[in-house]
Amino acid sequence: MSMTLNLQRHAKRILAYSNRPRLFCSYRNGTLSSPGTNQTLLSRIESAADQKAAITTVLEEWRQQQKHGNHQLNPSLVKGIVEKLHDSKRYRQALEVSNWMIEKKICNHLPEDLAVRFHLIENVLGLEEAEKFFQSIPENLKGESIYTSLLKSYAKSGEISLRKAEYTFEKMRKLGMLLRPSPYNSMVSLYSSLRNRNKVDEILREMKENNLELDSPTVNNALRVYAAVCDVATMDKFLADWNAITTLEWLTTLEMAKAYRLIRLYGEAGEREDVYRIWDLYKNTKEKDNEGFRALIGSLLKLDDINGAEKIYYDEWESSGLEFDLRIPTMLMSGYRAKGMVKKADKLLYKTMKNKRLVISINPFVEELVKNRNQVKPSDLRDLIKNLRDSNQLSKALEASTWMCEKRGFNLFPEDYAIRFHLIEKVLGLEEAEKFFESSIPKNMKDYSVYDTLLTSYTRSDKTLVKAEGVFEKMRELGFLSKLSPFNSIISLYIEQRKLSKVNKLLCDMKQNNIYRA
Repeated sequence: MSMTLNLQRHAKRILAYSNRPRLFCSYRNGTLSSPGTNQTLLSRIESAADQKAAITTVLEEWRQQQKHGNHQLNPSLVKGIVEKLHDSKRYRQALEVSNWMIEKKICNHLPEDLAVRFHLIENVLGLEEAEKFFQSIPENLKGESIYTSLLKSYAKSGEISLRKAEYTFEKMRKLGMLLRPSPYNSMVSLYSSLRNRNKVDEILREMKENNLELDSPTVNNALRVYAAVCDVATMDKFLADWNAITTLEWLTTLEMAKAYRLIRLYGEAGEREDVYRIWDLYKNTKEKDNEGFRALIGSLLKLDDINGAEKIYYDEWESSGLEFDLRIPTMLMSGYRAKGMVKKADKLLYKTMKNKRLVISINPFVEELVKNRNQVKPSDLRDLIKNLRDSNQLSKALEASTWMCEKRGFNLFPEDYAIRFHLIEKVLGLEEAEKFFESSIPKNMKDYSVYDTLLTSYTRSDKTLVKAEGVFEKMRELGFLSKLSPFNSIISLYIEQRKLSKVNKLLCDMKQNNIYRA
């Protein structure tokens, strides 16, 4: 199979991508372009995207117009469209244009293009499929760029791809491709994530022997591994040696702050000052991002500095111009609630929802949040759901809970299903909640928290007394009656119905099992 046919086959499988590598090509045709033409084509594509129409149809029409006007096709114009669509986060449309370029043989693809295609396949189809693509590339086209991309992907995978990364690195050494900092940085990043100080030192020595200058990412990764082992002396010296070329990333400054704090007695005065000192150092860089603010606000909340966290949020993050990140206000809301500052938490939630137009539905925003930030954790969503519940935004809490429970890739716990059951009951009614319990909760997830939530729902009404008693006995059978809550729930129902004999029986059961009411 020719290289062109191989590229065309993979182009059809790719639907969207999130990286932003440049698309290199050597021109097959002459060049003719104008800002007006470029804008017209872009407008057409954006209009087609808005109407969910096929972009390839627009491209073909434009191509025919170019031919009828005796204009030669300019690949760089189409390439510019891809970049503009990417900048506006229309990733699916950008790839449709990119795939069209491949299928129509708009340009001859260089080795650098293969690295781009590798990134796309990895992001959409996964690393395993990207490896297959790598193997399909003729040896004479496997240049430094594609090997560097493969190595970087293995390094990102961590310990699971350690042996593959080491093999690829040695292969690049044999092929004479270790001429730039990038492959070394990948290995330093990998060993840093594994806290392998010796291997990091070994890679750095090799770079020095080969007269390779360290780049900023390599310095940051090395600093993090020194911080992890609390080698403050080496960390400080290393930073001093490379300070001129280094832009400290926030995660690096955070790890350094931890190292400084760990050499003090825990809780010693100055811990908070260390956080602010590192933040001031970080603010002098040009790389402020949401991850930095999350780490700072999180650190201050852990240090019980709610006023400091509040000040950073309102005085710095809101005016930072950074893209909105729902996790940051959610973090501060959780901090407020932990301190009993309910009104402030509610006020921030309402303000956030109003400003970001989340009044109708919150799920599209959650979808975009996870799509664009693969580092989003289930705990972030759980905090959001809790804040929505606590602010009585039950419909939106249910939206987010349903999205999390039905989305693959998240490790769920019984408590997640218990919360969703409770929200379904409150928003849709008990009958819908019962259907959810019977058909949607996996058997291995039906633990104490789920059954206790079901029991609580049944004990709210005398109409479901029989069901409540059935659930209570089921909990007894499963060994779930070791806590006070289920006894309290059903005793309260019996008291309302004046079934005192049953109340007394349960009180005796509680006494025998050393369960006492507060």
